Amino acid sequence: MLGELSSEIIIILILILANGFFAGSEIAIVSSRQSRLEAMANEGNNAATQALKLAQHPDRFLATVQIGITFIGTFSAAFGGARIGDSLAVWFQDIPAIAPYAEVLALSIVVIAITYLSLVVGELVPKRLALQNAEQLAVVAAPVMTTLAFVARPLVALLTVSVGLLMRVLGKDNANGRNITQEDIVYLIREGTESGSVEAGEAQFIQRIFQFTDRPLYTMMTPRTEMETVRVDTPLPDIINTFLSSGYSRLPVLGEAQDEVLGVLHIRDIFKPIVDGIPQTDIRQLLRPAIFVVESAHGDDVLPQLRQQGAHMALVVGEYGQVTGLVTLEDLLEELVGDIRDEYDTDEDRAYVQREDGSWLIDALEPYDRVCQVLGVPLSKDEDFNFSSLASLIIDALERIPAVGDIVVIEAMRLEVVDMDERRIDKVLVSKVDTV
Repeated sequence: MLGELSSEIIIILILILANGFFAGSEIAIVSSRQSRLEAMANEGNNAATQALKLAQHPDRFLATVQIGITFIGTFSAAFGGARIGDSLAVWFQDIPAIAPYAEVLALSIVVIAITYLSLVVGELVPKRLALQNAEQLAVVAAPVMTTLAFVARPLVALLTVSVGLLMRVLGKDNANGRNITQEDIVYLIREGTESGSVEAGEAQFIQRIFQFTDRPLYTMMTPRTEMETVRVDTPLPDIINTFLSSGYSRLPVLGEAQDEVLGVLHIRDIFKPIVDGIPQTDIRQLLRPAIFVVESAHGDDVLPQLRQQGAHMALVVGEYGQVTGLVTLEDLLEELVGDIRDEYDTDEDRAYVQREDGSWLIDALEPYDRVCQVLGVPLSKDEDFNFSSLASLIIDALERIPAVGDIVVIEAMRLEVVDMDERRIDKVLVSKVDTV
């Protein structure tokens, strides 16, 4: 009798291990990175190709897994209760104290033991292993699951149709998956950075791309008060001096009215007639058409437009049609890759300069969220805390025109006005403060 009971226990353990194989296979294939499986498939791994096909048709694959798990669970319960329970009940009947409760006690022990082993050995451990080694286990399980899916195809088709009909009755979409959102990608990048599979520079670049599509143009532009311009009636020598002193190769040209932009003048268009010995006094003939964009547009709206028209500059227009600033191709690229410096740039030209004491000297027109990112401080959770720049944040806090030496403490940052250009804040000294 003992040998018979041992055989029955071995059968139950085999069924539980089979259940663990189904559970682990499901998690491994579903959670595997498609890019990694594709790379393995391109290297000639047929099992990886099969795993990709299973992941791309989850309705059939998951139905096969569920059939296997349901069959094993039902058979284990029936077999354990009928065979092992009866054998234990015979044993307990030989003990006078528990003989009246032999069958109930035996069935309870069998149920508890099978449930425990099914949860630990048949579910939790296989799933944990599958999450930690998803791609490796997926290629091991894929051939077996592919064969089982083929054998169970008629039953799977019936289940798939049944589920589809029920989903329609419930008014739910019967799609196989869901759309991947920006939050999903950001979460995966954060997980990859913490695990070391994604470098910090790569993660920052991806985050900048998302911010680039969300950030309005007025947070990137050079404001109207900072623009270098020339008037159409300016003498040619003065125009050349403006080019040389500013370091720019393109300048907007204004007409008689302050906001009347006639076009864009390129320094090459001025020097070419001079080099060719052709005197040129009317710069109107040298102007190139100006591109106008609204300040509420985003970087990903303007960048294709500049590329399509072969331009390097666009003038930003406000809601009343007035020119509020300009944005260059370099401004847009810096939003993606960070500060771009050339041999003529100095520390005074940089938007962010870190000092020896750990504080930062920052341009007052820098966006608040970008400053938080550079300093590594969390953004405010207040929905009304929406400022386009450090300057707007300071003015809102002081409720007056700032002066040099004014200090504003906003959550985790200390902002000190260190330079003013008349009534405009030019530079801000920013340092992190302990909020504990």
